[in-house]
Amino acid sequence: MQLGCLACDNEFSNYHVIIFAKVETQKFKAEGGCMPDMLETKNDFTFVAESAGALNILRAVEEPLNAYGPCWCKSGKKWKFCHKDREKRKPLPFGKINADRLKHYATGSCQHPQAANTTCSSPDSIKSHTIQRRGGLGAISENGHVYSTHKAFANLEKRAGQVDMEKIGVGQASTFPGFCSHHDTELFRPVEQVNSKLDANNCFLLSLRAVAYELATKDSQLRSNVAQREFIDYGISFENQAIAQNFLYLKQVGIEQGLKDLTLMKALYDEAFQSQDLGKFSFYSVEFDKVLPFAAAGAFMPEFDFTGAQLQEIDVGQPVSQIALNITKLGDNNTCVVFGWFGGANCAAARLVDSFKAIPHQEKANSLLALALEHLENFFCTPSWWDGLTPEVSAKLHQKIAGGLLARSQTALVEPGLSAVSANVAGSIECFSL
Repeated sequence: MQLGCLACDNEFSNYHVIIFAKVETQKFKAEGGCMPDMLETKNDFTFVAESAGALNILRAVEEPLNAYGPCWCKSGKKWKFCHKDREKRKPLPFGKINADRLKHYATGSCQHPQAANTTCSSPDSIKSHTIQRRGGLGAISENGHVYSTHKAFANLEKRAGQVDMEKIGVGQASTFPGFCSHHDTELFRPVEQVNSKLDANNCFLLSLRAVAYELATKDSQLRSNVAQREFIDYGISFENQAIAQNFLYLKQVGIEQGLKDLTLMKALYDEAFQSQDLGKFSFYSVEFDKVLPFAAAGAFMPEFDFTGAQLQEIDVGQPVSQIALNITKLGDNNTCVVFGWFGGANCAAARLVDSFKAIPHQEKANSLLALALEHLENFFCTPSWWDGLTPEVSAKLHQKIAGGLLARSQTALVEPGLSAVSANVAGSIECFSL
């Protein structure tokens, strides 16, 4: 049977666009205006979903010959107890779907390199901060709050698809289930102290934590995606069930590849920690001459540098170069940025850093802002600073929030004269492994 067209089927409506945006945890790119609007990209979304449906990798069948055979959606259940009469089931409310999604992001295991039943303080991890609460977050907070897009993405339905910064308390900001209480305290004590300094060991620890955050998030994303496939297509026609399931199946393949890539990268950090040998770890760090009004932490696969030159092509199953990025404040010092990676001086990560080093010192802070907003969701800033941006600058930065749905723009990091923040470089340290 030919699959139906989402764009002309009202049952697959704005509701599903927003829900799939949640499931994707990716950011849809708006073409105009200050505030990214998920619904403005409905045509892009339906094109992607319909393309997945047209491929029909799952070989969806409306009524299989054997009702007790495996369901075509690959749930592992028999068709009779899975997709039979699913179009007759009542769709779950958005709140229930969102609550189910969020619960998968609240649990995880301890990622300490030496984590074990005998060394961890508890079986489950706590809410670890990716950015120091008293340092990086405290330095940019106002009345105990910072701006973040995390909460805004959680409130997509209330915002009718629009995404903007929303306030969140520093106690809840930047947390993830990554380490047990004992290991979170002991492992990251050097970067949490008042007298913390910018050195090779702390660059490594910050990078390790950023990678652990991405690994935990990707694992949660996979569990959430698998769970969502159980009910995301309640109450819609078979044609659109097939489109939805094929779309989420292909997305799951991508998540699993991403999880594999992150697991391999995390293993490099674990090996370096256990051997206490940082010889293969590269880093580049800059300290600015003031506290910047934003902070961020995470890891990503660089595609283009700050001149628009392509660094690597990202294909499923192919090796990728990844880089950890931290923008924070250590101790009583000013804001610093730390790039950390494995792969030597010629990999894509190293070439991204080379491109950043070539930027004039007085422009580095603005380039860093563009990089963080374009590639990381774990981004926080001072509310009054964000609200006080000029309309032109605000529009550009809002586009960064919504960057990278179908394909990342080659000029995503090319932002000369952005002028969102003014700062100069006070010093830098680096070590490029061979």
